[in-house]
Amino acid sequence: MISAQLLRVFTDKAGNFGDLASVVIDEGKRISDADRQVIAKKINTGETIFVNDIETAKISVIHPQGEIDFAGVGVLGTAWFLTKLRGKPTDTMYGRAGEIKTWQEGKITWVRANVSTMPPWHHKQVDNVKAVERITLEETTKIEHTMLWAWIDKTKGLISARTFAKDWDIPEAKGNGSGSMMLSHILKRDIEIKHGKGSVIFAKPAPDNNADIGGRVIKDSKISVNLE
Repeated sequence: MISAQLLRVFTDKAGNFGDLASVVIDEGKRISDADRQVIAKKINTGETIFVNDIETAKISVIHPQGEIDFAGVGVLGTAWFLTKLRGKPTDTMYGRAGEIKTWQEGKITWVRANVSTMPPWHHKQVDNVKAVERITLEETTKIEHTMLWAWIDKTKGLISARTFAKDWDIPEAKGNGSGSMMLSHILKRDIEIKHGKGSVIFAKPAPDNNADIGGRVIKDSKISVNLE
């Protein structure tokens, strides 16, 4: 049996909403790549983050369809979790694509990564918030990994968004970290996103083709996965 810690990432101030992240501690990479993918499929939180070394914060990001460079929800959740686990700040994690910077500002955990390492999300702006809210899952079955968004208040940088990626085994995401980072990079400004029913995501562009993502994280539960 493999134990995984579930976290809720991008909650609101009251600890509600957010998207689930799953973290498996596997120091020394004892679990094979094939079994890691099986675990990610069974947990089915989008991506599962495997911690290969706690002290040096080396991680692998495993999607049910294979390993990827970066996933905002999982990586940000893992940054928060490692800080709690190690009892000291985590300022750098190391993934397949190299360094991932992270820091805390009060109750907000931040992560910085290069836009080139992120999944190729599409972004579609719609007319208003109601247009975002009224879309049904049936209408999105042919939409490929797309973040639909509209301004709540353009002056304040407030956005309403939902993400659909049935082609990536995610009919609707409750949060989208990397997509939010890419949107802030596209818009070239700081933004605060109300994602889905109430997840809260902060994102801002950063130098050298990077972007930052911020959010609140809380522990959810522990689960066990049987490989058989």
